[in-house]
This record gives sequence, structure tokens and C-alpha cells, in this order.
Amino acid sequence: MPLEHALQFRGRFPDSGAWKLPRSQPVRLSEPLGIGHLPAQRVRRSKRKPYVFNLMVVGDSGLGKTTFLNSLFNAPLSSEDAPRAPLSQTATVNIRPQTYELIEDGVILHLTVIDTPGFGDKLNRQDDFQPVSDYIESQYTKYHECERSDEMRKDIIDTRVHALLYFIPPTGNGLRDLDIEFMQRLCTKVNIIPVIGKADALMFDESSAFKKMVLKDFQRNDIRVYPTFHSDERETVSEIEKHMPFAVIGSDEFIDAEGGKKVRGRMYRWGAVEVENPKHNDFVFLRDMVIRTNLQDLIETTHTIHYALFRSSKIRGSVVGRPESIIASDEIYDQQVEGAQLNAKAEMQRKEDELKSNFVLKIREKEQQLREREEALKAKQIQLNEEIERMRMQLDV
Repeated sequence: MPLEHALQFRGRFPDSGAWKLPRSQPVRLSEPLGIGHLPAQRVRRSKRKPYVFNLMVVGDSGLGKTTFLNSLFNAPLSSEDAPRAPLSQTATVNIRPQTYELIEDGVILHLTVIDTPGFGDKLNRQDDFQPVSDYIESQYTKYHECERSDEMRKDIIDTRVHALLYFIPPTGNGLRDLDIEFMQRLCTKVNIIPVIGKADALMFDESSAFKKMVLKDFQRNDIRVYPTFHSDERETVSEIEKHMPFAVIGSDEFIDAEGGKKVRGRMYRWGAVEVENPKHNDFVFLRDMVIRTNLQDLIETTHTIHYALFRSSKIRGSVVGRPESIIASDEIYDQQVEGAQLNAKAEMQRKEDELKSNFVLKIREKEQQLREREEALKAKQIQLNEEIERMRMQLDV
């Protein structure tokens, strides 16, 4: 039962089921109807409205966060009109969102990059967590207020943080206390993607060992990072987890690669490091996950998991003495719908397997019948040949 019905009638009336669909009956079409074009129609309509993606970047100064973002979106996203204040004048963490419009093949993406200058720069870092947490919750609060407003509900501007790139310094000694405490506090509020900044400071063996240390720290401290937790794209998670946490580098410079091709990279006395070379770092895998395969999943996960938890806690704390059965009715309804979808999917898979097995069985039966008919025809042919031979011998006599 939706929460609005429960709050309006307080259980005085039974669930009328106006939002429930009647039981459908399968119909086999005699000829194509054009239903298969519906996904293409949705794609065309979706291009009319810009997509919105909000990305927060958190980490110590000097880890190449801005340069990495320029490389990630292949565009100069650095903000030159808002210079950073000196460390001596930075009393707290500054939250600085900046929105960009990216266009590719007719698809418009409104990308908001939320930078956090000043994080981890002070000797006392206990106050660095709260501004980031407050900003994330404030965007949830704005979205929740718009949902409750009849005027704003139709066109809500989504400013919620869909992903948080947390840059880990390449110390080679596992996570620091600052890293552990920050991710423990925020992993239930936002999709945290761990990134090892300036990975060219580590050798290949050092990077592999450091990754194993970080993963053990995640498990030991119950830190839930994306996409291991929360993601619905389970078919791609196993492949992505091989490269986590992502050891990346960024560069605004272009160097000459093999074949005279210009690529992003860095030149050193001992050689060159290419940003988009998977043998040198994990930049390509992180970019594919954030943009090409899991961007929509990040947005949906933010709404269905993190914002849903915030919304339920907000509802529980808004009215004193509300029965838990009414409060949880919306969550129970969603769980029932999800369970019904899973059951329907399992039933569909079972029927598909059954149809396949019946089809194979009928094919085998038909093959057996044809084989028996062929053998009978051969036997009949042999018999006729013998009779013809016998008649010929009689005529000769």
C-alpha cells in the first residue's frame, strides 16, 4: 500500500488497489504490431531532456583531482575564476559545486562537479567530515521538500550527490585513520568510489600490494563501496572488482605515443606514462564504469537506496507516535513489488527452459520417426529388389 493512502486514511479503509494493475492474460500476436519500437521511442524522448549527474570529489590537496576530472570527461573542467585560498586561511572545508553542459551525439549531460578544497589540510581533521556530510544531507532535504510540494513535484531539479570519488594517497601502507572514519560515516549516505591518486608514484608490485591492503581495510571496517555494494549491474561487478580500488593518473598534457599519435600522459626521465593505457593504470576501467556502464545505475542507486533511507528516517522522525505498520507500508509495498518481479522473472526463466527442453524433445522424437521411416523404406526397397530378382530368374528359366 503506498504511503500516501496509509497517511490519508490511517487504516480506516481497506486498500482499494487503484494503483494495482488487473491480472493480465498473455496474447499471441498473429502479425507484428510495432511494440518492439517502444524502446526506441523512449530513447528519442529521453534525449529531449538533459541528463543530470552530480559528482563529488574528496581528497587531500595535491592528489591531482582536478587534472583527473579533466582527463575523465575529456574537457577542461578546472575553475580558474575561483582561486583556492591559502592553507593558512582555510578554516574549514569549502563545498564548491560547478555545473557544466556536455553534449555528445545529441545527448546533453548536465554535469555538476562538487569540489571540497581544504579537506585534510588542517592538523585537526575531525571537523573535515561534517561539511561534506551536511552538504549531502542538505541536498536530500531539498529533494524531499520538492517531493512534498505540489508545485515543485512535477519538475524537481536533482542536486543529490550521485557518486563520491574519494582519493586515497599512494602511501603504500593501507588506509589512514582519516580515510577509514570518513568512508565509514558516508558509505551509507552516498555511493563511494575509492580511487588511488597519482598511481605513477607506485611500482606495479607496490600498487597491487597496496590495493590488497586497502581491500582488507574495507572488509575489516565494514566500509561499503560502490559497486561491490548497492549496484544492480551485477553482471559487470565481478569484472570491475578486479581493478578496485582504481589506481589512476591524470594529465592535461599530450605526448607522442607509438605511431605518432597524441595521447594524454606524462613524460619522465625513465619513460612515459599514458593515461588511457590499461597497462599503466586503471583510468580506462574507472571511466567505463562511471560513464559508459554504470552512470544510470549510480543515479538510480542514489534514489532507491541512499535517498530512500534518508526519506524513511525523515518520515519516522516527523510525527511522534505514528504506528510502525503505517510508516513501513510504503517500504513493504516496494518489497512486495520487487519480490513479485523476481518471482515473475524466475517463472519466465522456468517456462523458457521448459519450452526449450520440450522443443529439443520434439526434435529428437521427429528425428527418430524419420530415421525409422528411412529404415522401413530401405527394407521395403531391399524386399522389392529381391522380388524383382526372383521374377527375373523365373522368366529366364
